Amino acid sequence: MSVFKPFLLLVAVSLCSVNTYAQEPVQSKSVQNEDLQKETVQEELAPTEQESEEQASEDLAPENQAPENQESDIEIIDIIKRDTTTESALDNRLEGDKEAIDNVFAITQHRQNYLLPMTYITNPNSNGNDELTEENVDKKEAKFQVSVKLPLYLEDTGFDGIYLGFTLTSFWQLYNSEVSKPFRETNYEPEIFWQETADYSVLGYKFNTFQLGFNHMSNGQSGLSSRSWNRIFASVVFSDQDDIYYLKTWYRIPEDEKDDPLDATGDDNPDIENYYGRMEFGYGRKLGNFKVMALLRNNLNLGNNRGSIQVDLTYPLTDRYELLFQYFNGYGDSLIDYNRSQERVGLGFQLLFL
Repeated sequence: MSVFKPFLLLVAVSLCSVNTYAQEPVQSKSVQNEDLQKETVQEELAPTEQESEEQASEDLAPENQAPENQESDIEIIDIIKRDTTTESALDNRLEGDKEAIDNVFAITQHRQNYLLPMTYITNPNSNGNDELTEENVDKKEAKFQVSVKLPLYLEDTGFDGIYLGFTLTSFWQLYNSEVSKPFRETNYEPEIFWQETADYSVLGYKFNTFQLGFNHMSNGQSGLSSRSWNRIFASVVFSDQDDIYYLKTWYRIPEDEKDDPLDATGDDNPDIENYYGRMEFGYGRKLGNFKVMALLRNNLNLGNNRGSIQVDLTYPLTDRYELLFQYFNGYGDSLIDYNRSQERVGLGFQLLFL
């Protein structure tokens, strides 16, 4: 027994050493496999450098582009925008028109309706009445205007459509007892036009209405006293909260030249545009309880410029009527006076217009 003990001990030690040596590589291999799996997972999850750059550009692009788009949108919206809420100085008038159109028993104001019992004119023309002469024509006279419009066709909503308008303006020698107080001149102005309402704002100005139509204007006389012309016109009304602006231009329909001044056909006044004008611009504003309206006409001829200005100042008397002071200076106060420069001042009353 004593001989085998050392041998058995040696064998046991050798087996333990072999077992230990065999276990160490297995453990190392397992660790390596785990590390390899982790690296593989990280490689699959981690983006490539190119993908990282593309992702970064996509993340930054919206932030860089957004201000440009927003700035562009803001610029367009600020210049032209659909606007149904902004208050306008013309809102009350347009609302009144809508109510009148809805009432089949009512007519609507077209232009101003007024009566000036007393006016003074500097250079009246006596050719409008056979009883008047340059010696007996009175510089004091009454002036009145009646202007209405009626719808001929309306679209289903709103009050866009075709209208018939009529304006009559008379100059009455009310204080001329020498020749039995005749009417010196009366101008008749029927017109048919398309009216379109708008709800757009441009640079802060609200565009209210557009009109395109045909206008005939005459004084109903014959012979040397006859005055008339026909026009195609276009106009626009726009406003802000305090001011109203009006722009109108026209094209005169040509007429044949008269062979004889007494001919019933032909052009009664071939040069009327040189005096009456080719366009007009209007402006209105409320100043406290007062309202001021100005109308300027011009022939757009810088070499031989002519035109006129009319200023109306009103003050409310009741909810329906206003006191009116009117001043006119230039050409075209009436058709018979279209080529005579003159001034007129008058005082009277008018129906509420704005």
